[in-house]
Amino acid sequence: MKKLGWTLLILLSIASVLGYYLYNKPIDSLENVKPSAVLSADSIFQLYEQNEVKSNELYLNKVISVSGKIQNVLSDTSGVAITLQTSSGLFGVTCKMDQTDLDISQYSEGQTVKVKGLCTGYLMDVILIRCVKESN
Repeated sequence: MKKLGWTLLILLSIASVLGYYLYNKPIDSLENVKPSAVLSADSIFQLYEQNEVKSNELYLNKVISVSGKIQNVLSDTSGVAITLQTSSGLFGVTCKMDQTDLDISQYSEGQTVKVKGLCTGYLMDVILIRCVKESN
């Protein structure tokens, strides 16, 4: 009975250490990932606005590259987010920048940028997360 107790204690310890490691493992950057699509902010927004289901089939949970003019830049404790303008006027493509990209000074309204990120869908704006800036 003591052997079973010690065995369970050792297995539980190993599982705890492994779980802690996996929970705290840093997420790989998308910097070296090839995008599955290259689009302008306006074109991806129009595609989602016209047919969200089909657009989700094409882009959801995939890395895409998007270019456009910055409509606004937000910075808070969770990081930097930029919104690329579209012909909609009110809505656009929101790009939540990767945690390694916290320098807000490199972004300004009206600047044309190209970013690559993971598409998470459409909620009035098309949302990209873990974005990294690409060279034009």
